Amino acid sequence: MVRLIILLCFGLHSVFGQIGEWKFIKKTEGISIYHRKTGTLKDVKIETTFDCNLSTIIEALLDVSAFKRWIYKVEFAKVLKVHTFNHVDYYNRINMPWPSADRDLVATIKVSQNAITKEVISEDVCNWKSLPEDKDFIRIKDFYAKWSFKPTQNGVSGIYILHSDPGGDLSNAVINMFIDEGPFQSIKMLKKLIKEPKYISGKSHGIVN
Repeated sequence: MVRLIILLCFGLHSVFGQIGEWKFIKKTEGISIYHRKTGTLKDVKIETTFDCNLSTIIEALLDVSAFKRWIYKVEFAKVLKVHTFNHVDYYNRINMPWPSADRDLVATIKVSQNAITKEVISEDVCNWKSLPEDKDFIRIKDFYAKWSFKPTQNGVSGIYILHSDPGGDLSNAVINMFIDEGPFQSIKMLKKLIKEPKYISGKSHGIVN
């Protein structure tokens, strides 16, 4: 999830190395974007609101088959293993612009809810060793994403944090495209996805609104 998977496809100091302060980049269409330095990379934070309830957005986030409809440059996604209804392993393929090699990602997503505050946390953690590497793709081996959702009077407030190293050699133009455009475009598409009736009416993940 926002669920690019590369750079849409975030964290602890010991995990990600030296971490800088968040720097505000821009706000457009109700989506605020921040960057921070993590070693030689940039993490991304997004703050926004959703016109829906908590259960609706979790229904959409855990629909792995729909990743290619909203996550930037994801062209294929499938479930690898279902541990529980809120804990799933998945696989993604990411379409990179020529001449860069396409990437793939193996990760696990876990969702939990605070019974008192109703806050929902969704975390995606890289699990690249759980599936043999495909010679046609560069495997992403450093990836972490986290959503924090809180109910409000008018819907849901969301904070998304993303850390990822796509690996291999990429031009600055490609890296900047995924940092600057990837998260923004993904959130825009997610906001459209949650309008679909199957997510609005779905209650399969036990989320309390």
